[in-house]
Amino acid sequence: MLSAQQVRSKTRLAVRRREDAIESDETESSELNLIPYLDIVTNLMLFLLASVTASIIFGQINTTLPDQGAPPKTQQNDPNKKPDEQALGLAIAVTKDDIRLFSFSGLEGTLKAPKLIVARTGGTNADCDGNFQCETNTCVKQKCVFNKDVIPTPVFDYRQLNAALVQIADTRFKGSMRKAESYQAVLMADPSVPYGTLISVISAMRCKMPAFGEKKVKTCLLPTADEKLKKNPNPIDDKARLYDTDRAPYDVNTMALFPDVVFSGGFR
Repeated sequence: MLSAQQVRSKTRLAVRRREDAIESDETESSELNLIPYLDIVTNLMLFLLASVTASIIFGQINTTLPDQGAPPKTQQNDPNKKPDEQALGLAIAVTKDDIRLFSFSGLEGTLKAPKLIVARTGGTNADCDGNFQCETNTCVKQKCVFNKDVIPTPVFDYRQLNAALVQIADTRFKGSMRKAESYQAVLMADPSVPYGTLISVISAMRCKMPAFGEKKVKTCLLPTADEKLKKNPNPIDDKARLYDTDRAPYDVNTMALFPDVVFSGGFR
């Protein structure tokens, strides 16, 4: 019976003979054994593909379309309607420096004279009750703090924007059967604005935000044209958080503001 040392010796000898045989075959045929190299290349390709995929999912996503374009038809004025019956044509332009709220109709400010200009905020020691309100995405005890591991990104006073949208919706639609097209607003984003900033802007356009430091339990109700809900005696579905716009009077405190967002890079 062979000892463990003898078995290892015979194994090493067999491997050495096999390596010599392969080397001899390569020398005689003048060809290299490319299998190990192909294995390396395959592994590198898989690694690179995984890296690219991760970059697509988690990296910055530009939301611009061509620089020139007309506003959607639902946002354009109808010369046959009275000014108060015109579509608002609400638009929100986001750059690295500010947010501008205006309307294509001119009923809520214009591009040259916006209804609201929201400046950047979220620097160190700025008030916050959520990470999204800080340039470093770090809010501690309602104050933005420096974080060396995070690249600062543009942050704005989203509550100021939200308050203006609440005022518009409440003034123009309170107690009425708000039309489906009136929930639409155009979001114009500069290519340099990170995707995370745009998500915060869209959130401010969606529902009335809670007061500073207040925790909101339920999301706002969203408008729907679902046929099942239209046939239901109750125009509000609390479970799905939806409501029938043809039967439920509009309430800015519980219903959506401008959740139908149309992305655009610019207009004529």
